[in-house]
Amino acid sequence: MKPLIRRIVGACGIACCTIVNAQTTYPTKPIRFIAMGVGFPENTARVVGNEITAMAKQPIVVEPRPGANGILAAEFVAKAPPDGYTLLVGTNSTHAANPSLYKKLPYDFVKDFAPVSGLSSGMQALAVNPRVPVKTVAELTALARRAPGNLTFGAASSSSHVGVEFYKMLTGVKITNVPYKTIPQAATDLIAGRIDLMILNLGAAVPQVQAGKLRALAVTGAKRWPSLPDVPTMREAGVANYEWTFWNAAWLPANTPPEIVSRMNEWIVTALDRPKVKEYLFNAGSSAFATSPDELMRFQIAEHDKWRKVIVAAGVQAE
Repeated sequence: MKPLIRRIVGACGIACCTIVNAQTTYPTKPIRFIAMGVGFPENTARVVGNEITAMAKQPIVVEPRPGANGILAAEFVAKAPPDGYTLLVGTNSTHAANPSLYKKLPYDFVKDFAPVSGLSSGMQALAVNPRVPVKTVAELTALARRAPGNLTFGAASSSSHVGVEFYKMLTGVKITNVPYKTIPQAATDLIAGRIDLMILNLGAAVPQVQAGKLRALAVTGAKRWPSLPDVPTMREAGVANYEWTFWNAAWLPANTPPEIVSRMNEWIVTALDRPKVKEYLFNAGSSAFATSPDELMRFQIAEHDKWRKVIVAAGVQAE
């Protein structure tokens, strides 16, 4: 056999052995789920990770890396070894909104990641502190028009930020943004009355609304949420064409072997069908969003295009 042919055959043999080894031995150590934030992303990572632990026969270690709208977590995973042991639990912030919200990102939302599967999708609630003298979205709009810029809203994610900007764009009102590092911090200040309103996940909003600490004016989805049957959708409340949802998904670093991506996808899809996971997601105001890797890639690109249009139309300036 000629030397060149021997080298080619040898290289093929090494590659085949590597693939077989990944298929038969992965995982051999704990897998890290890097959550882009505390609260819902972290809790989703833990609930899904608990189910995967038994299937993988290795612990799933959840590490929240909040801050910078998910940039810190996304950058960390983008630069991690592509060996299947570091997975990003990201959101529409990391893979749809951030490219339009920031002039320069330390990661490419397409090139630096291998899509694995969607995790969840859901709606949010437009809530105000009870001291704000409004009980409907129409009253909120009227109040904002009487005193442009006096009302304040908290934002710690693209959904909470752009969701309000979308409302402002459709109604022509001016409300001042108060940025926060995390959703729990913003929600705490909303309850305390340090800010006036916020769009936040139903999992965080429903208990506070039921306890009388917040007043929900509307939900952002296409239909009402069962836990808040008397709260209208934004469209029902008079804001035509308003519909805003959020989603979570999972990515591995780019160049992760396809066999590992496929195995992680199978584990996640199986976990999302488990009763405990479904119950948790419902209580958090969302539902399971299982996809193939290819479906997630197409979805995130379409979402990026949609978010860019809203962000540009709302006049949000990239930082």
